[in-house]
Amino acid sequence: MPDINNDFFSQLAVTIEHYFDDHDYSLFICNTENNPEKELRYFRKLDSMRVDGIIVISCQKMLESDIISRNIPVLLLDRTPMNNMNLPTVTSDVSNSIYRATETLINKGCKNIVFISSFLSTYVPTTRSASYLQAMNDNNMPVSRDSIIQLQRGASIIQTENQLMDYINSGKKVDGVICTSDNQAIGAMTAFKRLGLRVPEDAKVFGFDNQFQSRVCTPTLSTIERHPTQLGEAASELLIGLIRGEKDIEHDIVIKGDLIERESTSGNF
Repeated sequence: MPDINNDFFSQLAVTIEHYFDDHDYSLFICNTENNPEKELRYFRKLDSMRVDGIIVISCQKMLESDIISRNIPVLLLDRTPMNNMNLPTVTSDVSNSIYRATETLINKGCKNIVFISSFLSTYVPTTRSASYLQAMNDNNMPVSRDSIIQLQRGASIIQTENQLMDYINSGKKVDGVICTSDNQAIGAMTAFKRLGLRVPEDAKVFGFDNQFQSRVCTPTLSTIERHPTQLGEAASELLIGLIRGEKDIEHDIVIKGDLIERESTSGNF
């Protein structure tokens, strides 16, 4: 797990733990903190403990074949770093979800939409920013790499707030924001408030992951639901099938995401 404190990852962990407990397996949870070296150390430790299989939400850019010395199943969940082992995957359709969220803001009249991206060590989820750029280009909207605000390590509500304020104070116009976490989106809404701009009247905001705070903040936050319970169950079922050597197993599973529209994107300009 990259960050056990993150609600999305903790929901995945709980779902997977319940599944394997029901099947008489013990689960070891390793919190990598998005640190590639720490992740590799955990691979070595789990290998030495002779575990039956591994589910990894990896922060590596490339997973080499020597990450594990035994012939046991390794499954990629949520993230799909390059690898030469044809590892099975369980992911959500993040690309399509980001594209749809961007088009939603365009259809509501947003003209200057920025994308706020998280720091993820060596793993770079380019599909997220690429989907935003593709949606903007497909709709003939003005966009450039400057429209992507890249957060640094330890991204927080406050960091997002400060970086978006700096972006706007530099003279750039913003009337729509797509974020890669709900905390970022709350930081963005705080930045607009400090600048005297109203959400959703002056700017509209989309979050990511449909965490608890998205339902209780003011205004309530539109967001992308990735269904962590479905992802965790699918990963668990796939891994246990691989451990048991079952045949005809689907090795690449994609869970459809949903747009949850709330107050932060209501109305049209």
